[in-house]
Amino acid sequence: MALEEDKQPPRTRRKRKLRWGRLVCVIVLLVGIVTVGFWGAVWCYDNLIAPPKVEVVGADSKIAADALLNKRINVLLLGVDDGDSEAAETEPKRTDAMMLASFDPDENEVALVSMPRDTMVQIPGHRGYDKINAAYAYGGVMLAKQTVANLLRVPIHYYVLVDWRAFKESIDLIGGVDLYVDKDMYYEDPYADLVIDIKHGYQHLNGELAGQYVRFRKDELGDIGRVQRQQKFMMALAAQIFNVDTVTKIPALFSTVDRHVETDMDTMTIVKAANSFKLFGDQNLKSCMLYGDFYDSPEDGLSYWRTTPEQVERTLDELGIPYMKRDNEDTENNDEA
Repeated sequence: MALEEDKQPPRTRRKRKLRWGRLVCVIVLLVGIVTVGFWGAVWCYDNLIAPPKVEVVGADSKIAADALLNKRINVLLLGVDDGDSEAAETEPKRTDAMMLASFDPDENEVALVSMPRDTMVQIPGHRGYDKINAAYAYGGVMLAKQTVANLLRVPIHYYVLVDWRAFKESIDLIGGVDLYVDKDMYYEDPYADLVIDIKHGYQHLNGELAGQYVRFRKDELGDIGRVQRQQKFMMALAAQIFNVDTVTKIPALFSTVDRHVETDMDTMTIVKAANSFKLFGDQNLKSCMLYGDFYDSPEDGLSYWRTTPEQVERTLDELGIPYMKRDNEDTENNDEA
């Protein structure tokens, strides 16, 4: 019986036919994985391992190199309103909003300085005095950085340039912002295709209404009133955006930022700055408008928001932002001006 079993012919293995469809799918999948991995590695290297070096802008070399001043991350925020400008699409535009956001990663603190767009400054390379919002129109981001650095005597590390489309889309993405409007706000400008109509009282502002709220300036305080409202809105926005319900919408917010926001900040710096909002809260956010006074210039007939070195230092002291004090010669030159 065992001999008969031994004489049985060996089993032959059936050869599987090669299915070209599967092979093509596998090849495509592998190519896709390799491609994604390659470009992912490039992105990580460029943004995390070896991000591009950004030049620190200061009023002088001492400020740009001072270790204490550069412990913080100072970011110049520029808002450009394409829809509310009389300039042609190809012409350089003045900034509609200018703020300095100063982050302290060690203490998890954020300070926000708002500079009225009519602030009287000397713009490098231009004679006499001008309004601060002209710096970007004259020389782009770099000249805007230099002008603010000269005014505040702090180092400017990065910038963020935002248009109002990004602002409105971002507010809509987080579901709007709840805010108390202290008076009726109405203004109509058919030439700019602009209508602002917001009622007094507690309001839920979507992107469109939020844009109207922060742009309104047709009251007795003019641009100063608008800056105050912008600061009030930023505080409410910080409370809204850094809460548990909004965290899940951050990927969509990053997508909007990528399309509409220009910046020289690398990913790690953005994460480091955002971490200053400890536990996604606004309790460590301080906000202040640059101290100054209304001033009508007899030389050019324009109205300015004029500040002094003492008022600048008072603003920064209240917010805890370190700065380089002016020497006696600088102070005397400003007093003469």
